[in-house]
Amino acid sequence: MRQIAHGGDPFERGSVRPLDFGHWAAHKLEVLSNYDLRHGEAVAIGLALDARYSVLAGHLAEGQDQRVKALLERLGFELWHPACDARAEDGRLQLLAGLEEFRAHLGGELTVTLLEDIGTGIEIHTMDEALIAEALTWLRPGRGS
Repeated sequence: MRQIAHGGDPFERGSVRPLDFGHWAAHKLEVLSNYDLRHGEAVAIGLALDARYSVLAGHLAEGQDQRVKALLERLGFELWHPACDARAEDGRLQLLAGLEEFRAHLGGELTVTLLEDIGTGIEIHTMDEALIAEALTWLRPGRGS
C-alpha cells in the first residue's frame, strides 16, 4: 500500500511496475469471465502465465516457473478458467487483446514485468502471441505436468 500511495510514480513509469506483474492478463481475464474471477484469482493465473512465458522467452531458468505455479496452487488458487481459452470470431485468443488494453492503460508504451529469477523482474516491451498460447497450454489442467 505504501508503494502505491507514496511511491512517487502515479503514472507507473518505473517504481510501481513490479506491482503490475501478472496484471496484463488478469485485467482481461476478469472481463472475459464476466467477473466470475475475482481480482486475486485472475492475478494468480497471470502470475503463473507470465512465469511460464518468462521461461519460454529465455529469461527464466526452466523449472522456476513450476516453483511459482506450485506455490500458487498450495495457496489454493486454481490456475485455469474457461475464460483463458475464449476465442474471437477469427479464432484468436481474446486474452491477447489484454496486451493492447494494458498498453493503453500505461499511456501508449507496453511494458510488462517478467522474471529473470525468482524475485528479480525484467521489463519487456513486446510479447510473442505464440509463446503466450504455449504458456496457456502449460497451465491447462490435464496437460501432463
